[in-house]
Amino acid sequence: MKKIAAPIAFAAAVLALASCATLVQKPEGFAEVSPRQIAATQYKAVSPEGMIYRVRTLRNYPVQTLEFWADALENHLEKEGYRSISEGRSFQAGESTGMIFEWAMPYGNQSYIYLTAIVVSEKKIAVAEAAAEHTIYYQHREALLESLATITIP
Repeated sequence: MKKIAAPIAFAAAVLALASCATLVQKPEGFAEVSPRQIAATQYKAVSPEGMIYRVRTLRNYPVQTLEFWADALENHLEKEGYRSISEGRSFQAGESTGMIFEWAMPYGNQSYIYLTAIVVSEKKIAVAEAAAEHTIYYQHREALLESLATITIP
């Protein structure tokens, strides 16, 4: 009986840990960062050029709607000096709706593009981010958008 209990306990522990993480598919052309190197509430991948794509979950506290958090994100980034290059637009992430924003920020002699996206459930918020010099960003943009559509909040 003990031989059966150990694998069942192990499987239950793995499922419990997996349910804490945001689930998202890896963007094409990216490599996943080992899950042991990041928190259970984060997903991280990197492109060959070093572009980092990160999805993390936060508590939806105080509990608010997607519209509230989208406005808060937009206001915060505008105050930080980011310039919007596209209207925030909604997208489907599994059974949830999210909002995507793209921002421009000069850095030295180059222009960088910063993508932010959020998906809100009653208890959690998934925040996705990616940034790179504009030519690298646009090279991977479609793969990032496809990955965003796979976000699920456990």
